[in-house]
Amino acid sequence: MAVLQGLWLMIPAYVANPAAVLFGGGKPVDGGATHRDGRRYLGDGKTWRGLAGGTLLGMVVGFVQMGINLGVDHPDFSFGVFPFSILVIFLLPFGALLGDMLGSYIKRRMGIERGQKAPGLDQYDFLIGAILLVAIFQTHWFLAHYIYWEATLGLIAVLVLTPALHRIVNIIGYKIGKKEVPW
Repeated sequence: MAVLQGLWLMIPAYVANPAAVLFGGGKPVDGGATHRDGRRYLGDGKTWRGLAGGTLLGMVVGFVQMGINLGVDHPDFSFGVFPFSILVIFLLPFGALLGDMLGSYIKRRMGIERGQKAPGLDQYDFLIGAILLVAIFQTHWFLAHYIYWEATLGLIAVLVLTPALHRIVNIIGYKIGKKEVPW
């Protein structure tokens, strides 16, 4: 049960990353600015439209999950009580996209260009961002759903399954023409 709980509650973060690709385009978050090393801070792949669209779609999915949970009424699968739940449902996708941007920033500093592989970083940057943002701003919720008692199994499942889920989603994005590379 804890494994399903961990995966279920992370869905808004999982949705945000590919949704940002679907909604992306337009003005880059870094505005085209370069770091003192001469490389872009983030690059053209991180746009305001992608950030907003990915966050909003992640939130919509979270609200749908909240509605489903009302019918099931299982507190372990809940984002919390309203309006508290809104913050959790915002932090997961927004944190995922901030984590993805931080990953891009790190890749640029390492001289890794857009589209090039960065094993580990590519698979976990968004997840680390989501976890950190929720852990910082909704500590009690995070501890109750991912740390205390058997909930740790859910966190382990998320950490173990994320690389495979990330790869599958990227292959789909590549096949439908939304990603330049399948990783």
